[in-house]
Amino acid sequence: GTWTKPAGAVSVDVFVISAGGGGASGRKGGAGSTAPGGGGGGGGSYSARTFSATLLGATETVTVGAKGLGGASVTVNATNGNAGTAGTNSSFGGWVIVQGGGGAGIVTTASGPAGASASARAMFQGGNGGTGGTGAGAGGNNTTVGCPGGGSGGGLAAATPTAANGGVGGVALGTFASGGQATGGLAGGGNGGTGSNSFVNTAIAGSAGAGGGSSITAGVNGGNGGNGGFYGAAGGGGGAGLDSTNNSGAGGDGADGIVIVTTYF
Repeated sequence: GTWTKPAGAVSVDVFVISAGGGGASGRKGGAGSTAPGGGGGGGGSYSARTFSATLLGATETVTVGAKGLGGASVTVNATNGNAGTAGTNSSFGGWVIVQGGGGAGIVTTASGPAGASASARAMFQGGNGGTGGTGAGAGGNNTTVGCPGGGSGGGLAAATPTAANGGVGGVALGTFASGGQATGGLAGGGNGGTGSNSFVNTAIAGSAGAGGGSSITAGVNGGNGGNGGFYGAAGGGGGAGLDSTNNSGAGGDGADGIVIVTTYF
């Protein structure tokens, strides 16, 4: 959209949160080839600035970051998990630009790479996601004010595949507005918890999605990663699936960002 400077404006406060990244889906393998759970996405970041209105143009372009999407479930034996996509940037003109959180990477037999926060110059950087392995999922990184990372999905070891729980979603410790921590999906295909939302139209981070549990039960897929809560929190990773038995869980989506502009007269 476009912000238009009102007549008589004296100063302007700008609050910017970028979008969270999506979690990866778990790998489909096991019983001879390891199947890590999907990594959690990286959280969006936060910046706040105050400007003299005389510095700003008559109009400024406002861009609100769009959420990163989780990786799709894997249905083919011995196949890597699909990566999540990154959240996009939020910005106010050229004055404040905050990068979106990274999507979790492709899940191979070695690991499920986590999505990373990408805004090293933000006032408050987001949290990284949990890395997917062959056991229980790792929790997403907590933050103080920036947006937290998603938990990773439960995995499966090669020798004796055993279903494992997903990791918890990260939380923004400096706020009470986004509620509690999302719980990881239970072993046996439980879905990861959805991150809770902050107050509507406030520049406050939500809680991140948790990872899904892996599954070795016929007809019961790995659990899906939970979606991140608004604003800017990351999605959780999906649980692993077992060859010729079930499918892996999908990664959860991140949450959109927000831009708030307040003008003083």
